[in-house]
Amino acid sequence: MKKNSIIFLNLILFLMIFSCLFAFLALLLLKNSNLVLYRAVLTILFIVSILFFSYILLNGILVVFLLKGKNIFFFSDKWLKASLNFLYSSVLSLSKLFRLDRDKVRSVFTQLNNQIVRSGRRNIRPEDILILLPHCLQNTNCPYKITGNIDNCKRCGLCPIAHLIDIRDRYHTKMFVATGGTLARRIVHQVNPKMIIAVACERDLSSGILDIKKIPVIGILNERPNGPCMNTSVSLKDIEETIQFFIQEGE
Repeated sequence: MKKNSIIFLNLILFLMIFSCLFAFLALLLLKNSNLVLYRAVLTILFIVSILFFSYILLNGILVVFLLKGKNIFFFSDKWLKASLNFLYSSVLSLSKLFRLDRDKVRSVFTQLNNQIVRSGRRNIRPEDILILLPHCLQNTNCPYKITGNIDNCKRCGLCPIAHLIDIRDRYHTKMFVATGGTLARRIVHQVNPKMIIAVACERDLSSGILDIKKIPVIGILNERPNGPCMNTSVSLKDIEETIQFFIQEGE
């Protein structure tokens, strides 16, 4: 199991330990108190702590299954995503508290989301797939603006955009370049796809997945050999294999 996954699981374990300790403390105070109102409050806190522990334990087990690439059929995608979103928010807050690299937590969240999306069987036509790309894939010295129309690319080969357009044309998907979350949401609203393949950094991917609730999103991390937001790249193989997977699912 990858290091990022271990960090994610350890933070889940911390949540479970914390809820157990809180429940034990509430039970201890409950036994030593004779005040009716105080006992009622402690009883509620004890029950809430036990329920929270059970919920985190269940989600922790599901996370392990998902990280191992297992499909989960006994829970709906909607329930799984809602639970993952809640767990992710808690784990991300913990990572901030412990001063851990939050991008590691975000990357695991994207991985878990992708596995949930892949677990669901969908009939997706290529023309209903939207591929959203970040503008940082374009060479910084390129004078041509492609955020409004990706076909403005002259296909010089100095950045991955030309190869990505080839993939779009080969499979007849839709493809747009977005400069940020606001433009990305506008594109999604206008295109109204049935599925989205999004390329971005860990932070933008996780926030985009959380924002788009009714459309399945597969997140693919960009590669940043020159640092963030400048002349980035992406695995063409990952994008093409994702398209092929969902086209085959629909056949």
